[in-house]
Amino acid sequence: PFRFALVTTGVTLLSACGGGASKYAGVEPDRLYEIAQTEFDEGNHGNAIEALDRLLVSHGDWDRIPEARLMLGEVYFDRGDYLTARAEYGRFLDRYAGHPMSADASLGICAALAELAPRPQRDQGYTQEAMSSCRNVVIDFAGQEQAARAAQISNNLRLTLAEKEYMTADFYFRRKMYDSAIKYYEFVVNLYPESEWAPEALRGIFEANTAIGYDDLADEARQRLLAEYPNSDAAAMIRVNDEGS
Repeated sequence: PFRFALVTTGVTLLSACGGGASKYAGVEPDRLYEIAQTEFDEGNHGNAIEALDRLLVSHGDWDRIPEARLMLGEVYFDRGDYLTARAEYGRFLDRYAGHPMSADASLGICAALAELAPRPQRDQGYTQEAMSSCRNVVIDFAGQEQAARAAQISNNLRLTLAEKEYMTADFYFRRKMYDSAIKYYEFVVNLYPESEWAPEALRGIFEANTAIGYDDLADEARQRLLAEYPNSDAAAMIRVNDEGS
């Protein structure tokens, strides 16, 4: 009797667990997709994922399965689960290479990695990976809207890297480690000349060399700042200092 009770309890538990899993049992694929889309549009991510999982598992031969797989990635992305979103986009590309929606999946990976990129003061591993992924989208889908969006994401990430290099330089400057500061300021100027941090870095090079006593190098940085970034705040500060001298 005791053993029978255990078995009965086990069946009951399985039935209870299966009740949630079989929520969409018998529902046709078109209807499952419609339900998933509606739930997604209304922000009910859990319900959308449940419907899509049922669709993918039970109707693998449905002709719109690639769209369902891509939507699953989009749902996870919208929910803020970027690692899972990236994985789903990757599964799409692995299984449906050459599909017309491949550009969307590739952009999805680029965007998911960009969202995982940390603040400038943290390690930038995800930032580098995101930039690489985004560049691939730009190359592989040149001329398409997805390529333009990937390029914008990549440019924004470059600004993050520029800021990180500048913060490192500033860290050394504030501790009067001027040689190290100059090295990182130069990274910003040479690698990210289009960024807002480039003129600030040139001002840093000017001030660091002035502090060391390298007046010729300081003047060289000053002249470059005024010539290349005349409208920057850094250039304005240099002019104020010149007037006060």
